[in-house]
Amino acid sequence: MIQKVMTMTRKPTAVFIALAALTVAGFFIVSNFIADSDKIQTKGPAPRPTPTPKRQALISPPSVSKTPLTENQLRDELKQCQVLLDQLNADISTGSWDKANGHFAEFEQKMGILPAPQLNHPDISPVMQDFFALYKIQLGRALASQDAQQARFATNQLFGIVSEQRARFGTRGVPLEFQRLHFLIREVEIWNQAGDQEMAYLRVISLRDAWKEVRPVIAARRNGSEQAKNFDSLIEKLSTFDQNQDFATLISELGKGFEQMNTLFQRVSRPQGASANTGKTSEDD
Repeated sequence: MIQKVMTMTRKPTAVFIALAALTVAGFFIVSNFIADSDKIQTKGPAPRPTPTPKRQALISPPSVSKTPLTENQLRDELKQCQVLLDQLNADISTGSWDKANGHFAEFEQKMGILPAPQLNHPDISPVMQDFFALYKIQLGRALASQDAQQARFATNQLFGIVSEQRARFGTRGVPLEFQRLHFLIREVEIWNQAGDQEMAYLRVISLRDAWKEVRPVIAARRNGSEQAKNFDSLIEKLSTFDQNQDFATLISELGKGFEQMNTLFQRVSRPQGASANTGKTSEDD
């Protein structure tokens, strides 16, 4: 009996000891797990370099960081754009499409660095910039399809816009209408070649009106009186033009007359105190 009681007493004791052992073991395991977790959290994520700002893809050359162009520099850049458009027009006239595309690419790159019409440049018309974007797209499409008529039209529209922008950056005595003469002479030629006599006639009227505005300025320049009279006669011939006249020759003479008048705004300038033979030709158009 005593033996039986002792046996029964030992069983609960053994169970209690076993439970205690399991509790201690569980506590030990949990504490180790927590310690390991703390170590992992202390280390943080896998070693990574300090994050740096992402570089955004550039749509155009990074010109923002460059020093803003002065008005004189803007005029020079726009002058180069005019030269490129003249070369482009010549390429189209001769069917040199590879050269035309090359000059167009140069033109796009050059215009990409010029300012947009914002508060800092109130003289640049936002509406003209909208038309500029339109004609630039039209020119690109015309070059791709080798459409000479559309390409020449778009090129001349761009030339007119660039010329007006350039004139607004300090013309130094050159009226805006003078630059418009060049644009309108080409317009008359383009519409005549397209067989649109109505548009050609409207451009002749605009050319005649623009010449009336700018003539006094030309005549007032040194040696300008004779050139003004010469251009008078050319405008009169154009106004009374008939099919028996050589239109191509007349347009060529008008172009030469414009270039001759353009030289009236190019004078030899020299710094104060410099001798006369050190002067440089300055372009005021």
